[in-house]
Amino acid sequence: MKYIVKRPHQGDQWYNEGDAREADPRDVAHLVARGVLVLPEEEEAAEALEDPEGSKASPVPETKASEPAETKGQE
Repeated sequence: MKYIVKRPHQGDQWYNEGDAREADPRDVAHLVARGVLVLPEEEEAAEALEDPEGSKASPVPETKASEPAETKGQE
């Protein structure tokens, strides 16, 4: 089965974040349970939930901070 590496680790070789890893599900079940490896479909679903298309928030308008009121009696 093919997995996407979410955290760097050493298995039969060194894997960096974002690498693809081909492995038997029984051999990497402990890595999947800890979130080190994910199935490509699960990664796509998680990304869609985090940032669905078209749901970008509109930018917050910049406002000037109100200037402190002048205190009376100071010269």
